[in-house]
Amino acid sequence: MNGKSILIISTNWIGDAVMSMPALQRFRQEHPEAEITVLARPLVLALWQMHPAVNFFQPLEKTAQLFPMVGKLRQKNFDCAFSFPNSFRSALVPFLAGVPERIGFSGQWRGGMLTRIVPRTEGHQQFEAAAILGVQGELPAPQLDVPPESFQTLESNCVAAQCFASHGPCLFGNSKSPIITLLPGAARGPSKRWPAEHFMMLAKRLHKDLGAQVLLGGGPDDAAVCEEIAAGADSGVVSLAGQTTVSEWAALLKSSDCVVSNDSGGMHLATAVGTPVVGVFGVTDPGKTGPLGKSIVLQKSDLQNRDIKRASEEAVRALAAIRPDEVFEAAQTLLSAADPMG
Repeated sequence: MNGKSILIISTNWIGDAVMSMPALQRFRQEHPEAEITVLARPLVLALWQMHPAVNFFQPLEKTAQLFPMVGKLRQKNFDCAFSFPNSFRSALVPFLAGVPERIGFSGQWRGGMLTRIVPRTEGHQQFEAAAILGVQGELPAPQLDVPPESFQTLESNCVAAQCFASHGPCLFGNSKSPIITLLPGAARGPSKRWPAEHFMMLAKRLHKDLGAQVLLGGGPDDAAVCEEIAAGADSGVVSLAGQTTVSEWAALLKSSDCVVSNDSGGMHLATAVGTPVVGVFGVTDPGKTGPLGKSIVLQKSDLQNRDIKRASEEAVRALAAIRPDEVFEAAQTLLSAADPMG
């Protein structure tokens, strides 16, 4: 593949994208001269733009703009395309773009559009991308290089500045207290969300017992629950959910000493920037989608199912069974490991 032009069709979710990164990093090691372009939705493309293995970036357009996008891709004369998602569209695009070699898993009536169908894999989801790319050997941890300007804009944007001004001195680089970020959201809904009341109790104790500055992060859809938690906690808790770009969110997580998260994209993003994570799981299998960096996973259910309903009663009960004091102790363990003098 050295010297060849490679098209990667990315998955559509942040967590899935992060879990495919170790394989692409390994691919880059094996093929240092390849030119790699990632095709992804704009939100996920912003994530890939921080990845050191990628040369070029192409936004995945909506269906109405499919053919103009395909025309652009055709002009680039790619030698090979790797389709990470299992969707029909992710195989259709490189097929229409005339990419001569098209590789991915079967399913979704797409077999005829691929030139090579890869057998399904077992184990963690990261090995799916490894199988598609055909890489060998141990996979590295996911890696993102957060641009310096993202740290600057995170701290200088007016919303964040007002929050920090109201709750003490400048957070990043100047505070001796630990910074702990909580991520209460999850796109899958209640089946992956630890109760807001538990997050609230945890936030209070982290601030009271550890003197931590507690931040709440996430996307626009997480803003309401984060505001609820912040309002029910105390002055040591600040919500920035929905107020950051993807790169600023990554900067926030990298600036944190520890992250507590549901099984979500934010959990994987935290591991990709090297921050220790406490992952709170309901009935999804950590062996399939667990964090790939330094972490402690808490789970009470023996029932582990990758495909669950958004409001699975079993998952909701399993999440509620994990007590705030257990999560506090896990966070404290990770903080102590990071600070031998702590």
